[in-house]
Amino acid sequence: MNLSARYTELSRLADLGEEVEAAWSSVSDRAGSYRVLPDGRCDIILRFDAGRRPIAEVTVVVTGPTTRFYDVPIEPGMGFVGIRLRPGCFETVLGFEPADLANANLVGPDAFAACPDLETLCAPARDENELVARLTAFVRRRVADSSSKPAPMARVVISAFHASGGRLRIGDVANMHAISERTVQRIVFGATGLAPKTFAAILRFHRALRLLQDHRLSPADAALEAGFSDQAHMSRVFRRMGGFSPARLPDVTLVSLHD
Repeated sequence: MNLSARYTELSRLADLGEEVEAAWSSVSDRAGSYRVLPDGRCDIILRFDAGRRPIAEVTVVVTGPTTRFYDVPIEPGMGFVGIRLRPGCFETVLGFEPADLANANLVGPDAFAACPDLETLCAPARDENELVARLTAFVRRRVADSSSKPAPMARVVISAFHASGGRLRIGDVANMHAISERTVQRIVFGATGLAPKTFAAILRFHRALRLLQDHRLSPADAALEAGFSDQAHMSRVFRRMGGFSPARLPDVTLVSLHD
């Protein structure tokens, strides 16, 4: 794996609405590959040639929820801007359920077939800022016109999993909110396209990565703090979800995840 893209979250965009977790951009500086880690989210991405002004060709990519890593081949000057949707808001914005796109992406015509309105994002643009503004306006328009709204309990249930770093069991979340385990399963699956156990495992994976990368904990201490049964358990999850060992972390991007 060769990290050759600069990922930046665009914090200057404060008014993204509740449906959007983050807007971001990335430009590759050399040929290589970019490793995408599972995060329990779906993104709408615009791919373009960052070396051309104005931007003449734009490709739409919609990413579904994934359960393991995958590598994206990139070339020098390849640019991306994206909107990361909050769990529970995918269907509101795009009109179909995230489970329909589990472990898959839609690119170009396939994305238009699933959501024809996405084609409006592909007009030429002056620069990257115009593409970001276009994406943001697209989400706002789709939300305003949508008859599908997030389940009332979705934000609360997803927040509980986040607050615990994925360590709460389904039964614990159900008891906290006086609902059945079956209801928790239905809510999480509808919001993320993933089973609650899988979603929680992804959150534990990200928490452990943060503990190792940002807080410099040892693998044994990170495994304990993140809620794994032991270091060997954490290592197996890291190999499956990230393709690497917690003892030898590659240069990977950790996105910001919010409840």
